[in-house]
Parts: sequence; C-alpha cells; structure tokens
Amino acid sequence: MLIRRLKCSHCKRLHTELPDVLAPYKHYTTEVIEDVVDAVIDSDDLATEAYPCEATMHRWNAWLFYNQLRIDGLLKSVGYRRLGFSEVFLKSGLSLLAGIRETGAGWLGTILRVIYNAGNFLPA
Repeated sequence: MLIRRLKCSHCKRLHTELPDVLAPYKHYTTEVIEDVVDAVIDSDDLATEAYPCEATMHRWNAWLFYNQLRIDGLLKSVGYRRLGFSEVFLKSGLSLLAGIRETGAGWLGTILRVIYNAGNFLPA
C-alpha cells in the first residue's frame, strides 16, 4: 500500500495522507477496530486468532468511549463551519457519531477522515 507524503503550499510542511483503511496511530486497519468496537468480533471467535489481544480490544473500546463527546463535538463543528449546519443543530443533544455508526460498515474511516482532514485530532 502506497502512503503519500505531500508538501503544503501554505505552511511548507510535509503531511502524510493516510488511506481510509488506516487509523492514525493505530497498527490495525479501521475495519478490524470497527468490528471490535461494534462487537462483531471478540476474543472467543476462532476467526479472530490473527486479530489483536484482549487488552488491545479493551483499549480500543475505552478509546472510543473516552472520545465520544469529542467526536460528536468535532463532527458538529465541521458540519457548522463547512457544511452550513444551523446553530440549533450545533447545540442539540443529537449524536452524529451514533447516526454515522448506524449507517453500517466503514463508519470509523468516515469519521476519522472528517476529523483529521479538518485539522483536528483524537487523543490516543
């Protein structure tokens, strides 16, 4: 897999362009992380022998739980600034993360792309 490095014309710094299948600072694909978080796979499955250990799966679940509010806030902020969402929606208690997760496979790559491409990040 080719991972491109691009030089910004404004700040003159190099930036790494990660494909949708990779999550920043994670060693597994977004598909594997997503399946663990959505409880599609767990340590009891025979097919998961090549997947991460229980401690790693626990850390991913904790990472998502810890970042839920931040993810919702960042998604709403990007929606307000870039997509024209109203202030009413911005202040609402609706969870964009929950809505995107309901769309099915690929939700993790989508939210990470939106967050990181907008210049934000999620703590590890």
